[in-house]
Amino acid sequence: MDPDEQPPACCFDQWAAQNAGRARKRGTAADITRFLLTALEEGGLQGKTVLDLGCGVGDLALATLAHGAASADGIDLGRGAIEEARSLAAERGLAERATFSVGNGAEEPLARHDVVALNRVLCCYPSVDQLLTNSLGAAGNVFAYTAPIHSGFMGRFNRLSVGISNRWFRLRERKFRGFRAFVHDLDAVDRRIAEAGFRKAHGAHRRVWQLAVFTRA
Repeated sequence: MDPDEQPPACCFDQWAAQNAGRARKRGTAADITRFLLTALEEGGLQGKTVLDLGCGVGDLALATLAHGAASADGIDLGRGAIEEARSLAAERGLAERATFSVGNGAEEPLARHDVVALNRVLCCYPSVDQLLTNSLGAAGNVFAYTAPIHSGFMGRFNRLSVGISNRWFRLRERKFRGFRAFVHDLDAVDRRIAEAGFRKAHGAHRRVWQLAVFTRA
């Protein structure tokens, strides 16, 4: 795999601890995750299998189980994130229906799932081509993502914000170990998903995030 296709593992464990704390207080670590959960639930989660790529602390995967999904699998680069996800699953009595493992969603062999979600993940990859190819191949009926808006005023804001963040990451290279964030062309992402046989069923902007849910055409 091209090194430019994948993000480096860096500070994810520290971020995972913070996100796990938020998830314990609020159910999910970020507002956009709740919006994505609502969109997925509107499409029907009852009895579905869910794959959460770049799952972080597993809050989305576990929330789908609480809203009717039969089982959920999560994959993340960070060992600390996976440990937190397993801990949250045990705390919520969902460990028997949830599996979390360390891995790169762009290159791990992925089993077929009814629902595949990439929540706040695209922005961690320099290139999303291999990630999309791998994850779309695992999506049975639903494919969903959230990512920074790339166009218009909010797109300019996101690129400026990400640029500032990346300069900070460079200044603290020892801590962040090459990690950078990215704002991708989401129109191109949507075309790629459509070419794989999906149509957009739901789309929305939530602050700096674009949310999209696709169903099999």
